[in-house]
Amino acid sequence: MTIRVVTGYVPIPGHPRTAAEYGALGEPLGLMPFPTKAFYHKVERCWLYKEVIKSGKSLTHSKGDNPKKNSMAYHIVQHQKFEWLGAASLLDMNADTFVWLDYGILHVPGVTVAVIEKFLHEVDANGNGGVVSIPGCWHVNYSFYKDDNPNWRFCGGLLVVPRELVKPLALEMRNATLRGIKNTDNITWEINDLARVERKGKIPIRWYQANHNETMFTGYPG
Repeated sequence: MTIRVVTGYVPIPGHPRTAAEYGALGEPLGLMPFPTKAFYHKVERCWLYKEVIKSGKSLTHSKGDNPKKNSMAYHIVQHQKFEWLGAASLLDMNADTFVWLDYGILHVPGVTVAVIEKFLHEVDANGNGGVVSIPGCWHVNYSFYKDDNPNWRFCGGLLVVPRELVKPLALEMRNATLRGIKNTDNITWEINDLARVERKGKIPIRWYQANHNETMFTGYPG
């Protein structure tokens, strides 16, 4: 089993966490004993930004209870992770599993470099099971999910994706996101669109119980 860790950072003006704070959180990820690809872009290079401009519409975005954090740019950046996974798969033709880690994942309570490394060793030893593995807080209840707030069916900061599902997952995410924009004139959290991808059923997704803490890593079913 060969794995590649993927992460990325895009500066967002006015975001509550500064670039320096993100740097302090993200830099240790590149020091782990696993090959890591970190992408650094501007918002304008993100695929969803280009779609927003192309639409010519005056779109809204979901704000939840933290409008300063949940800006339009924030949603655009969060949707970029699936594209970055695809780009990483083209740059590394040897890896058979790609592990997405949010650049700021080390701010999550209980998550340390040691916790992440133990998890990566487990993935490396036991494989990915041929499915996309994603931790999440909520059990399935699609009738309840609304875009006014984040859908914590999935935590969002961690994805384990087999090579053969990297591109299909990115495509399904694009389609779900663009359908949502077309139907609502609104951009929501990427995890809300990810729940829609799960519901559609074209991508095999293995959900496992976790919370916004170290259980995202320690609960991995292997």
